[in-house]
Amino acid sequence: MVHITPRPDDPVAQLRVNDAYMRWALEAAEEVVGHEGLAVVLRSAGLEKFIENYPPDNLEPPGSGITFGDYTKLNAGLLTFYGRPAKGMVMRIGRVSARKGIEHQSGVFNLGAVLAAKLMPSSTQVKMGLVAMLSGFKTIAEKFGQGFEGSITDGGEYWIFTLVSDPTSAGIYADGHVGWLMEGTIEETGRIIFGKFFDVTQVACRAMGDPASVWHVPKEPTVE
Repeated sequence: MVHITPRPDDPVAQLRVNDAYMRWALEAAEEVVGHEGLAVVLRSAGLEKFIENYPPDNLEPPGSGITFGDYTKLNAGLLTFYGRPAKGMVMRIGRVSARKGIEHQSGVFNLGAVLAAKLMPSSTQVKMGLVAMLSGFKTIAEKFGQGFEGSITDGGEYWIFTLVSDPTSAGIYADGHVGWLMEGTIEETGRIIFGKFFDVTQVACRAMGDPASVWHVPKEPTVE
């Protein structure tokens, strides 16, 4: 079980997030833990404002003022309340987020170009998918008048996906990795677009004191 405490001085926690992203996460969480279970989690996480009051399914700023800190509180609340089984729960939220993003924001994430990479080697496919994801995050941030810091570098057998602006660890300290939601998002994106499973692994986390959260994304698909 990951032990999580507040990090009130984290500027990443103040970054804004689309209303729809928070709504999708809440809906996915409710599917897993039930209506009453989610209400308990929200109350314990300091997110009472979302009980019986999900944000609108709105992808455009200015939105309702929801922040990365709010998004992380949901992630942290599930991990704290449910312990070890919560890993699967938050990964499911990540998978739902990927599906919704692809369904509603294909233009923002330039999925036309990514789909055109289906005939290319797996390594190229993965990189194009990650580049599209990062570019989409930056485009969304620009609409809110804010920056989004991240990068993709070559790690040999895998791509290194690095996020300083990590919405899964904003405003918290933890004694273990907490980025399984992003793990689920990346893995599901690969499944949907390329029909392949890439076994993503988090290797660094801002909540643990690292300067950025980092995931290794293999260049070749993994047998499930």
